[in-house]
Amino acid sequence: MWLWVFSLSIVLVGLLPVLPRPTELLGGYLVVSLVVAPSSQRISLWGILLVSFAGSSWALFSNQAVLDQRLPLWAHGSDHFLDIEVTSLPEIRSVDGGSWQRDPGVNIRFQAKVVSTNEDIVSGSLLYLTWYRVTPSALVQLRGNSHWRLPVRLKRPRGSVNPYGFDYEGWLLRRGVYATGYVRPKDLNPEWLGQGWGLAKIRDVFREALRELPIERPALAAALLLGDRSGLSGEEREILQRTGTAHLLAISGLHVGMVAGFLLLIGNMISRSAGVFIGASLRLLPVILASSGVLVYTLLAGAPLSAQRAMVMTWVLLLAWQWRRRIGAGFAFALALTLVLVIQPLAFYEAGFWLSFAAVAALLLGFGGRQVIGKGHQDQGREGGWRSLPRVADTLNAFLQLLRSQWLVALGLILPSVVYFSGYSSGGLLLNLLAIPWLGLLILPALMSGALLINTALGHLFLSFAGWQLDLLLQLLERADRYLPTWQALSPPQGVLMLSVVAGCLLMLLMPRGMPGRNLGWLFLLPLIQPVLPLPATEREGLTFAVLDVGQGLALVLYSSRGKLVVDAGPVSNSGWSAGNTIVAPFLSGRGIDQLDALIVSHGDQDHAGGVEGVLSGKSVSNLYAPGKLGQKLAAGLDVFSKTCVAGKEEKFGEINIRWLWPEQVTVTGEENDHSCVALVEWGEVRILLTGDISAAVERRLVMTYPQFVPVDVLVAPHHGSKTSSSMALLNWAKPRHVVFSAGFRHHFGHPHSDVVARYHEVGARIFNTADSGAVEFFWGENALEPEIFIARSAPRFWYASHTDSEGLPGRLSRRE
Repeated sequence: MWLWVFSLSIVLVGLLPVLPRPTELLGGYLVVSLVVAPSSQRISLWGILLVSFAGSSWALFSNQAVLDQRLPLWAHGSDHFLDIEVTSLPEIRSVDGGSWQRDPGVNIRFQAKVVSTNEDIVSGSLLYLTWYRVTPSALVQLRGNSHWRLPVRLKRPRGSVNPYGFDYEGWLLRRGVYATGYVRPKDLNPEWLGQGWGLAKIRDVFREALRELPIERPALAAALLLGDRSGLSGEEREILQRTGTAHLLAISGLHVGMVAGFLLLIGNMISRSAGVFIGASLRLLPVILASSGVLVYTLLAGAPLSAQRAMVMTWVLLLAWQWRRRIGAGFAFALALTLVLVIQPLAFYEAGFWLSFAAVAALLLGFGGRQVIGKGHQDQGREGGWRSLPRVADTLNAFLQLLRSQWLVALGLILPSVVYFSGYSSGGLLLNLLAIPWLGLLILPALMSGALLINTALGHLFLSFAGWQLDLLLQLLERADRYLPTWQALSPPQGVLMLSVVAGCLLMLLMPRGMPGRNLGWLFLLPLIQPVLPLPATEREGLTFAVLDVGQGLALVLYSSRGKLVVDAGPVSNSGWSAGNTIVAPFLSGRGIDQLDALIVSHGDQDHAGGVEGVLSGKSVSNLYAPGKLGQKLAAGLDVFSKTCVAGKEEKFGEINIRWLWPEQVTVTGEENDHSCVALVEWGEVRILLTGDISAAVERRLVMTYPQFVPVDVLVAPHHGSKTSSSMALLNWAKPRHVVFSAGFRHHFGHPHSDVVARYHEVGARIFNTADSGAVEFFWGENALEPEIFIARSAPRFWYASHTDSEGLPGRLSRRE
């Protein structure tokens, strides 16, 4: 119980929207202790309070430390010339020079430690850097544990904040990153200072050896052996996700258990052989060898959370085996949970945490208290007994238990998969039944043996065999993806209550057979699988308008019960990152939207149209609207019908009506800012004005063309708040009640301009800026006069509250207004 109290206290502190001061934490516990003092069981309650206080204090100390060690806001965007050591396995990514990239090349992303500096950057600070279009010579020299003197531009760790999006800012915080940034070789020449040795270099040596050998699927081999997935192709990632087998590449209990078992076997052989010569068996040798080997393998794999959990549980079991003591599975589980949270108090925000512990918990619950006794045990005394031949029933029972274990794991992973990935692979149960033994009995032993003998002919033979088997496995998964029901998009349960109901239902189904009311769990699964059932829609009737946080760019989503639209798709970077498939598509999936009535591209700038391909690759789109000739250009080679936005026309999507106000001609290229589609969105009495990147000149034309314009509820500021737009003529004409700037945090363009912000204040508009607030959502219900407003950075994350550039919105607005 003490371990659970300690762990729960760590989690509760990590869930606080703002971290308390140490004195506030101590005062809270003192108040609680005074309340429980009169209790007759105060001794045990005080013990719980002391353990809880220890866990809370550790979490508060650790979380505050990582907050304090980040680059100060005043230094955001500052340039430095630093001596660094590469401390990670560099991620090498080829850029194909597509339509939105300037030129092809190779980018490298790596973690580095500041070695020495004469500036304000403290030695030992951890940086997460990117080197764009790295030179061939630097590509050869940039290795793990290499030393460099680099010109870098550093930024405070920060990321876009969107519903259902990846929390990059939290990810950096959990890794203790002081600053992110990129190398600027045009400022000063990078200098290679030498090659050191360490864990990163060793991992790099293994990866290069795998790449140089003529084996099949070297990237998959590197992922299994080193936890390095940077070399995986998009096709490999997609097929593993769709078939529910992506977890096979996560270094987890399967991999760690294989290493421990193999080294136990080797240690026993050495121990018994030594006993022949010295007359005594080295009883500790197998445990020491297995424990240290598991540690080394976990470090070589990059020490992911799942491997840490498996390593801790393996150590506990090894020590129990050595001491000949029986340790309960529940205690081992709680101890592993506690140690993982002590190492990283924010680990529970990781998807891997829930996937790893949920799988183990499902097995413990499903097989808890079960003891399978075959009939053969009753016949042990009979002549010829059951020992004579293996019984078919025993073999069948073992196979059924294997099936049951896969079923339990599948149930345990449903909710984490839906919450984190907005979907689940229904065919994964059958495929994992084959893939897991294949991986554990053939592929992993061959990979590990090949790694131990990597510079020998026998080692090459083992690795070639492993690569061949990996290729066969991928071919099987590709075929299964065509014929089996695989990935199914599912909307996560909405609200804490519904999430708790679904979790309770799954918990009931995981209980051993015979538990009263166990089968009622199936009824409570209905909220989870409702999107794939032929049932009436349960979503709230109304209009949702979301301005997503895509940095310096624009991506908007409008949807009601019968109309689904996306306006612009955000930027794509020179590194190949696309807001379309990393922000817009996950948001749509999280809201259960797979089919779009229209994708509207305001104009051809990269920060508006760059993510179009990413959206189209993951979602079905009926129509693509763009100004002039741009639509045909974007739709070329894609299965989508292009149309032109031109002033005077209207389009209707369910209850959503769109009136095009600009441009006036259909012959424009659609590439210029002033070619932007200007759309008035109407839903009942709600009016939203979308203006793209038009300038003040076009704004004046709109004022003259539509003199009797009715005020709007929301205006998306033209050109991100540039000083060349948002004229007083536009503001007095549109009279917006709310205005949203979609801009990058402290971007060098300086959007929104202070004069523009002042003009909006002058007309009484309520101002939102995605750079400060993250995504902004408006929801109007039927007959609602005022919208409910959702601010993404108002979510209860203490690192959001501690990271704002103004007096702004994150710490002052409630989740729903």
